[in-house]
Amino acid sequence: MGNLELERVVWPKIGGHYSGRDFDILARKHLFAAGLNYNHGTGHGVGSLLCVHEGPIGVSHKKNSPALTEGMCVSDEPGFYKDGEFGIRVENVIMVQTDPKYENYYKFENLTTAPYCRELIEPSIMTQDMIDYVNKFHEECLQKLTPLLKDDERALAYVTR
Repeated sequence: MGNLELERVVWPKIGGHYSGRDFDILARKHLFAAGLNYNHGTGHGVGSLLCVHEGPIGVSHKKNSPALTEGMCVSDEPGFYKDGEFGIRVENVIMVQTDPKYENYYKFENLTTAPYCRELIEPSIMTQDMIDYVNKFHEECLQKLTPLLKDDERALAYVTR
């Protein structure tokens, strides 16, 4: 859910310096509500030099970074690790775009074209709006990926209904 909270944020282009630091808490809020956290940044820059963690932009409460502007790409990778037992991190790459509804606002576009694993989704703790968002994303993945599949109906199983 933290992954979706960050990806769905909309913010004004004018009147402020909005960096990844401003949005880091969105990815953590559901963990915070359960008394949990993760000890890493939420995202890092991706793009021009093909480095794994490309600065100076990022999404982290630990450091300031430049304002996010159109065309910048960052990873969206909140996670959770239980010491000595397990860890999980869902990672997408998102790009800053002008919001189609509000021209003086930005939003993120998810550049990742892979559906979320149904076994990792617990719809009972999600809002209907989040479920609808995931369903729409899965439909988009299906439309983009189906022409690349040959007689493979398993792709349909990824859509959360």
